[in-house]
Amino acid sequence: MIDNRDELGSLIRAYESEAQTHIADARRADTEFQRLFHERRAAEALQKAQKYRQELQHPFHDG
Repeated sequence: MIDNRDELGSLIRAYESEAQTHIADARRADTEFQRLFHERRAAEALQKAQKYRQELQHPFHDG
């Protein structure tokens, strides 16, 4: 269970970091297309982070 919690924590941090990178890139975007691309990717990364955060808080139990 500890390894799984550590792995989930790492995934959460990675997706949050990815989202922050995309947010920064969206702010620096030269075109509307680039801004929307990075905003969409940031939202996707935050959704994945939230999914893993929920899994961490409410782990699935076999049995």
